Amino acid sequence: MKIPQSWRRRYYFERLESAVTVKRMLAGREILFFVEPPRPDWFYPCTVDDICTVLEHCPPEDLRLIDFIVLRQHTRKQRLLSPVWGRAQYYYDLASHSGSAIMIEAQSLETIRWSEASIHPESQRELERLRADGHTICQTRRGIDIIPSPASLRHTLLYRTVLHELGHHVDYFDRCPPGEWWSRTSSSKEDFAHRYAAECYRTLELQGIVPFAPKLEQDVLVKDGLDPAWFTAP
Repeated sequence: MKIPQSWRRRYYFERLESAVTVKRMLAGREILFFVEPPRPDWFYPCTVDDICTVLEHCPPEDLRLIDFIVLRQHTRKQRLLSPVWGRAQYYYDLASHSGSAIMIEAQSLETIRWSEASIHPESQRELERLRADGHTICQTRRGIDIIPSPASLRHTLLYRTVLHELGHHVDYFDRCPPGEWWSRTSSSKEDFAHRYAAECYRTLELQGIVPFAPKLEQDVLVKDGLDPAWFTAP
């Protein structure tokens, strides 16, 4: 099985269906959000303004590395073959827009199953992070079941994934000498992004900025052309 690629685009996740464009100001710059309508039983655990609230307290020099934030709905095949919470895309191309992007994936309340074969030291560390996010972790005879809730998904995406992907951009654009990025191991890249996200969260927590209640003001969402149901668990 392969995920279909468009001949006109480099990556399948650069193709969005009926995405709504929302504009926000961050670090003195206009940032575009592209929000793709989720499928039934899927939703985005955090809103555009949730994400802005977290990012607006991050270092301005780091925010200037980001042009777009994309909330996208994957296909079933993409979810099966390439399950991720989000992505850092350094060169993102969407219609008439191009630049760097943080991508956040729609989620469901389905149990996530990891087989025994997928359990290794890094996945054990991720399980501890997921447990700290509020997910229920259950050992089964075949592996691990991860049982999410709306609150645990929001914590994972808003307080970890958004900051983690921002950390990848900082690592790629600011820390890594030209030409060295592709020779580095994926584990070293992931380690930096995990550290960056954890340090940012601790700083925001000490400042009393996070955690905070979801920003689900229906009039704001409707004004932006967004359906409030896209951000509410089914």
